[in-house]
Amino acid sequence: MADKPANHLRAWSYVFVQGLILVLLVFLSDDIGPTVSRVAYVGAALEWLGFIGILMSAISIRTSLTALPLPKQHSRLGTSGLYKYVRHPMYTSVIILALGIALLSGNIIKYGLVIGLIVLFYRKSVYEEHYLRLKHSDYEAYAKKTPRFIPLLIKKGDKL
Repeated sequence: MADKPANHLRAWSYVFVQGLILVLLVFLSDDIGPTVSRVAYVGAALEWLGFIGILMSAISIRTSLTALPLPKQHSRLGTSGLYKYVRHPMYTSVIILALGIALLSGNIIKYGLVIGLIVLFYRKSVYEEHYLRLKHSDYEAYAKKTPRFIPLLIKKGDKL
C-alpha cells in the first residue's frame, strides 16, 4: 500500500520538520519579550493539558502509533478515547503543548513556530488521511462525523 520510497520520503520529511519545530520551541531562548504571570499560568496549564492529551492518544491507539503519517500494516482504526472526539488528537495535543511553551517563553518567534506547526499538522493530516482511507474502509464514515482537530467545531466539510 504505502511502501513506495517516495511515500516514505515525504512521510519522513513531515516528521523531520515537525521535530525541528518542536526542538526550536523547546530550546530557543525564552528571554525575548515579557511574560505576564497570568499568561504563564495559562501556558503551564496548556503544557500539562497537551502532555496529558499526548499520553491519552498514545494509549488509545497503542500498537498502531507511529510518527510517520502512514498507517502500519496491521494497524486498527482508532475511534475510541480522544479519537472519538477528533480524528487527530495527538496533533491537537502537541499544538496545545507547543502553545503553552510559547506562552511561557514570551518569545514572539515561538508563536510563529506554533503557527508553522499548525500548518504542518494540517498538511500532514491530509496526507495521512489519504492512506487511512485506502487502508480502512470505514474511515470515510468516521471522518464525516468526527472533526479533524477541534472537538465540536466543524463536522460537515471539515477544514479544521
